[in-house]
Amino acid sequence: MIAISLTASMFLLIFIVVFVGQGNVRHVIIFWDEDIRTTVAFRSENSTTHVVGLVGNGGVDPTLVMKAGHTPYILTVINQDTVPHMFFVSGLNAHTKLLRPGENDTITLVSKNESEYNYYDRMQPDKIIGKIIAVKVERFD
Repeated sequence: MIAISLTASMFLLIFIVVFVGQGNVRHVIIFWDEDIRTTVAFRSENSTTHVVGLVGNGGVDPTLVMKAGHTPYILTVINQDTVPHMFFVSGLNAHTKLLRPGENDTITLVSKNESEYNYYDRMQPDKIIGKIIAVKVERFD
């Protein structure tokens, strides 16, 4: 009885390894919604306003990359400066509330198509601070 059980178990194991190894098992579809989260902060240096990437991006005045389609890009903006600022994205007409020093706000951006958007400080609307790029991400095997 034990020998039969061990033999059957070995055949089952070999069958599973061969079945999976031949590519007969596909990746499962993810059913929960995806989102992308980023945090940036306003800072001034030598009387020039900059946006600094804190979470999800790094550097000064970073180019932010979001997924085109239905994936929300959740952007938290912190004012680490001594004057008020308002983060504004042209083309998407999205903006934070007026952020006083030490305050933060979160906005959700969605771009249905591939595109580029400029972001500004609404307190200095004539100066482009950086770009947000919406790219299409496709699955490949």
